[in-house]
Amino acid sequence: MPTTTVFSPWNESANMARKSYWSAKKSNRHVLYQLSVQNVEQEEEFLSETFMKLRGRQALTLREDFCGTALSAAEWVKKDKKRTAVGYDLDTEVLAYGQEHNIDPLGEDAKRVSLEEKNVVSVSRKKFDICAAMNFSYFIFKKRKELLKYFECVLKSLADDGIFVLDIYGGSEAQVVLEERRAIEEGFTYVWDQAAYNPIDNTVLNHIHFEFAKGPKMSRAFTYDWRLWTPQEVVEALEEVGFKDATVYWELEDDDGEETGVYEPAKVVENQEGWLAYIVGSK
Repeated sequence: MPTTTVFSPWNESANMARKSYWSAKKSNRHVLYQLSVQNVEQEEEFLSETFMKLRGRQALTLREDFCGTALSAAEWVKKDKKRTAVGYDLDTEVLAYGQEHNIDPLGEDAKRVSLEEKNVVSVSRKKFDICAAMNFSYFIFKKRKELLKYFECVLKSLADDGIFVLDIYGGSEAQVVLEERRAIEEGFTYVWDQAAYNPIDNTVLNHIHFEFAKGPKMSRAFTYDWRLWTPQEVVEALEEVGFKDATVYWELEDDDGEETGVYEPAKVVENQEGWLAYIVGSK
């Protein structure tokens, strides 16, 4: 995006320029995804603060599984000169994009990030303070035995006091066919398309589309063929492979019922139409 244009709610001409900038033809799907889906600042904060609370020291090493463009790994090393990160993914194209656009721009700090075309279902020689699987990426494992195998490999890849952090979503609306649109500040529309849900095996087929002020939309920029795991299923699987503790972290609300972005351990919560949470497994 041109850096000379300043966008603000009070600058109508700038806002129009922003909206006209995006199109399916000239926009990169990874850029759109990062702007509309990822919040790596909040993610890094949760990882570092949770590790400190649990272990009483700073976490320095991160393994980002299903890393995609490795935006999280980049954010991790930016926050502390002592930190290192490794990203695992099987998609050659997306790793190359992440290296060029998210890691190389770090300059000297890029030396502290390694992106590897590697299956997450593998035990790394290096042991990590934190392993993370975000954006519900582990939902790709539809069978319990597959999920257990992955969790076991993560456990063996952690330092003696390491933790494993996953995010998870659910709620009554997660089990229906629907499309949800959200206007993105940068000037386009994000569309979450729950195209199919099978109540027998709890599998879902989801797509992400992007819509623009002018021209056709970018249909099925991303597609996810997943099993919708529940928090209790994930907790039990983590404990079964040997994690000493597995805890659900639920988002707190303010006095007006608004989301705060702060997550705390929880065992009993009110059901909601849609929710996002973290699960932390402690070695």
